[in-house]
Amino acid sequence: MVLLSDARAVLLARCISDSHRAVCRRLHLQEGAVWDEGLAGTNGVGTALREGCSVALTRGDHWRFCFALLESHAVPVFDGQGQLAGALNLASFGNESTRPVAPLLREALFQAARRMEEQLLRGRYPGQRIMTLGPARGSSGPLVAVNEAGDIVGATHAARTMLGWGAGQASPSEGPSGKYLTSTGVLATRPCGVERVTSFREAEEHVIRTALGLARGNVSAAARHLGISRATLYRKLRALEVVTPQGRG
Repeated sequence: MVLLSDARAVLLARCISDSHRAVCRRLHLQEGAVWDEGLAGTNGVGTALREGCSVALTRGDHWRFCFALLESHAVPVFDGQGQLAGALNLASFGNESTRPVAPLLREALFQAARRMEEQLLRGRYPGQRIMTLGPARGSSGPLVAVNEAGDIVGATHAARTMLGWGAGQASPSEGPSGKYLTSTGVLATRPCGVERVTSFREAEEHVIRTALGLARGNVSAAARHLGISRATLYRKLRALEVVTPQGRG
């Protein structure tokens, strides 16, 4: 059984087998039901939203006794501005434990959540180039939206965590002066749980180096990939002091 909720833990959709329809109706596992942890106790959807990270609830972990044999794996889903958009929950009523395949189930949920996040980011910034800042981990991928000038104008939850860009902020400079960035674009403070924060300069350089790598050092091809002019890319290369192979224009 797969459940999708919004950020308030209201179930929006479900995918179940016909044999489970009656029990799901009896247990209120249907569209419109509210599974906020404060109201329903420990459960996949509500707890994932409360914690903001993946959760695995095995038999006996659910607060309600009627779910004693239910096993749930749930992950949060983030929107195009780094805010919680909902939760995705995979649950099993079977007699066999899901523990042996728990890592596979969790990774499948992570991938589904990241695909939804990317679609929300693309919908938020239509026509902008979507680039990655590194490998994806968890339910959020480090993606940024880049405009025609080559500037980062939007970012996912993972990218915002790397950059110290608060969730929901329209721009990096929004908020109290100096709260997130110094005058040089480097973070003055570090978000909780993040060992090292990436500056916007580093993020921009990573995006440009990635484009150059894909283009095998060809600046014109890299500029086309980024959706900016060759002159703009050359300007950014000079500013970032990135050296390109000679004759690869």
